[in-house]
Amino acid sequence: MPELLYPRSPNGAYYDERETWPRDRMQAFQLERIQRQVAHAYQSTLFYRRKLDRAGVRPEYIRTLDDIRRLPFTTKDELLTDQHEAPLYGTVTGVPPELAQRLHFTSGTTGRPVNVLDTGNDFLGFYRSYARGLYGMGVRSDDVVMCAFGYGPWIGYWSGFHAAQDVGCLVIPVGGMSTEQRIDIIEHYGVTVLGCTPSYALHMAETAQKLGRDLSRSRIRITWHTGEAGAAIPSTRARIQEAFGARVCDLPGLTEIAAWGFSCSEESGLDHIHEDYAYPEVLNVDTGERAAPGETGELILTSLFRQALPLLRYRTRDIVRVADRRCSCGRTLFSIEGGVLARLDDMKKIRGVVVYPTQIEEVVRRYAEVAEFQVRIWRKGSLDEVTVLIDLGAAPPGQARQLEERMEHDLRRAVGIRIDVQQVPPNSLPRWDHKARRVRDERTEVPF
Repeated sequence: MPELLYPRSPNGAYYDERETWPRDRMQAFQLERIQRQVAHAYQSTLFYRRKLDRAGVRPEYIRTLDDIRRLPFTTKDELLTDQHEAPLYGTVTGVPPELAQRLHFTSGTTGRPVNVLDTGNDFLGFYRSYARGLYGMGVRSDDVVMCAFGYGPWIGYWSGFHAAQDVGCLVIPVGGMSTEQRIDIIEHYGVTVLGCTPSYALHMAETAQKLGRDLSRSRIRITWHTGEAGAAIPSTRARIQEAFGARVCDLPGLTEIAAWGFSCSEESGLDHIHEDYAYPEVLNVDTGERAAPGETGELILTSLFRQALPLLRYRTRDIVRVADRRCSCGRTLFSIEGGVLARLDDMKKIRGVVVYPTQIEEVVRRYAEVAEFQVRIWRKGSLDEVTVLIDLGAAPPGQARQLEERMEHDLRRAVGIRIDVQQVPPNSLPRWDHKARRVRDERTEVPF
């Protein structure tokens, strides 16, 4: 039954009662859902029947939560190959396509998208997890919400819209509007909650400034951000907070799994994971062992409800740190420290050093003068070169070289290699209303 996805909390302090379940009750619930999902995936999809047979695993072998480690991982590349070989939806689909009600695509910055079908109940579960996140941030029924996204085939934005409605908010659809029109809506319709990518929040603030308007004086009290890790990067979060004068919240998610986490109104630095909807594991990247509290690893998620795409042990490629403390909000959900720290897919090896774009962004966003930036990686002879191009907007003349030198020094300290910084003409770098693509790797051969 749809309503059983998230039984509402009787006292209203939380979106639903499972957020504060004791560990033994949560683990019993997870085991029952995993057993059901493994059985469904095995019986209903040729993809998992072949995969589990090759691994020598049958559904009845999953008797404890630890037994989930007997299941093989699932990767995005496997899904893409499956859908290429059996178009359009592959053999991983767990229901007949004619029973599905929605089709969405993954929205990554690289590679082909995965086609994702959902039943009506699947989509309900997706946006209910999103709604729990918004409620946990402090969004309430008397809020006026703007989802400043392009309403294309990406589930995160549709589910954000439906989630805000589920909380009871007045939601303003602005998908076809320009940034200037959206700023007008914020000012004239009393928007109190804004949802968008971190990149677009900064672009919107920059546009407002050029128009002589100050969004920090609007009624916006909460901004939530998805699609990028920016809201979990301290310097980017601080820039957004200053621009809007609002609480900045993180809502990480995956089209293939769910809006799987959220930072709550306590602003503790933790992200809570919907572990009753997507079972989490954090595994050491080198050893594959489970990461202990305080340790980092790759986040692995198993869908516990989704029927049309019943993914088992899906490798998210997100690097996270297991929390070693409790949040003062009282939730008992599995939590991570500081959101998504990096993505394995974004990792670059430069002069033998592993570099993540989030490391560079953390440094660049400390400089209020920088309106936008881009990272260029290329090869000069046999040596890798990296340049951060910075767009200073209307920065005072004569200060650019000093700023470049300071930033080069800070980048070397943070990343561990020499990175050149170069100013470009104002407004010459692209601004982003969806996922930003700030890294240009021009190398034809990359040693890994």
